[in-house]
Amino acid sequence: MSIHIVALGNEGDTFHQDNRPSGLIRTYLGRSPLVSGDESSLLLNAASTVARPVFTEYQASAFGNVKLVVHDCPVWDIFDSDWYTSRNLIGGADIIVIKYNVNDKFSFHEVKDNYIPVIKRALNSVPVIIAAVGTRQNELPCTCPLCTSDRGSCVSTTEGIQLAKELGATYLELHSLDDFYIGKYFGGVLEYFMIQALNQKTSEKMKKRKMSNSFHGIRPPQLEQPGAFQWEELEEDIRKKLKDSGDVSNVIEKVKCILKTPGKINCLRNCKTYQARKPLWFYNTSLKFFLNKPMLADVVFEIQGTTVPAHRAILVARCEVMAAMFNGNYMEAKSVLIPVYGVSKETFLSFLEYLYTDSCCPAGIFQAMCLLICAEMYQVSRLQHICELFIITQLQSMPSRELASMNLDIVDLLKKAKFHHSDCLSTWLLHFIATNYLIFSQKPEFQDLSVEERSFVEKHRWPSNMYLKQLAEYRKYIHSRKCRCLVM
Repeated sequence: MSIHIVALGNEGDTFHQDNRPSGLIRTYLGRSPLVSGDESSLLLNAASTVARPVFTEYQASAFGNVKLVVHDCPVWDIFDSDWYTSRNLIGGADIIVIKYNVNDKFSFHEVKDNYIPVIKRALNSVPVIIAAVGTRQNELPCTCPLCTSDRGSCVSTTEGIQLAKELGATYLELHSLDDFYIGKYFGGVLEYFMIQALNQKTSEKMKKRKMSNSFHGIRPPQLEQPGAFQWEELEEDIRKKLKDSGDVSNVIEKVKCILKTPGKINCLRNCKTYQARKPLWFYNTSLKFFLNKPMLADVVFEIQGTTVPAHRAILVARCEVMAAMFNGNYMEAKSVLIPVYGVSKETFLSFLEYLYTDSCCPAGIFQAMCLLICAEMYQVSRLQHICELFIITQLQSMPSRELASMNLDIVDLLKKAKFHHSDCLSTWLLHFIATNYLIFSQKPEFQDLSVEERSFVEKHRWPSNMYLKQLAEYRKYIHSRKCRCLVM
């Protein structure tokens, strides 16, 4: 295991007692009792005409057996001349140290304005230490704003702290490179971050080891999401039943609209059939005032012992079946009272509401199905599609727990959809039963499926038999003695 430290910046010229030039990083590596090793290499900038060091690499051992690699970069020009190398250095660092001399204010502001933004973009949640090195020269004791702004070449403590806040870093002031500031102050903070980096790497290594040990034998089966439709198969099946290619494309378009944004009734707005130009009466909601009102009514429907007044002109304009009924040689053309059979009063009122206002709001799936049957009886196809979409979105939005406990007979819903020629809804319901196979196969009405329907559901069921078989084998393997922890 290794720790990578990148030190950036020039803290100025400092010397050992024997007048040998030194620096913050080299002094720390030479004095720390936890670090042992020596300088291994010095790389030169080959692009420069005058040989000068780009960075110095130190390799040592920390805490006994941890490899410590330090890149000390005193020259900020590396970000201009070799951005690839500098980016890799920062990206691969476990700890970053930024150091500057408190008596070189010009260089401090140049670094802050030109290079700190670059470092911020390259940082990847690693700890940063800001080290302000040196004792300020000619520092005025007064702290008023006038005197503080006149310090000239000194970098104030406030400026250093502000830089540390920008980077989320730890700020240190090192007045000299003696044993106290290097060993206990700077060294203590650096070694704390080194321990944190080691702990994080050890934790990640243990997680990877556990994952590899857990699955070195049989891999867990992958459960794929249920496919809503096999478009080629669906289109081929529809072509067998429909001779007109235009009808095939219309059905496919409606199915795609329903599946585009599951659970949202607004998805129909993207359909080509929905985007057709609407007549002027669509924008006039005042007709609702006449709904179920005797004012100017010229026809009365008798339903379940009660009467519902209506207006022939609206019914003829909105429904072709009623237009033929009132204009042809039928009894309804000459009669004022017209009986209606096979439909409840609530459903018929919802049907009339759609004719008068071009909108409907079913109270639930059962009422929507009754309204779909009424719309099919009077051949109002757009209302049929609205009811289909309402039923589909309601079922799609139900969580598995609610599907398992609801009293709605989904197979009976399927049979009604087929009987009343709702091909889109019946096809979707078959896929819905197959997708939720584990729920609906436990219900008694599942046995009412026809042989053809049962075959389709078994073929497209989710999860598949193959997955359940693989899952059983994997569980057996996990609980076998071969896979138990050797320590326990």
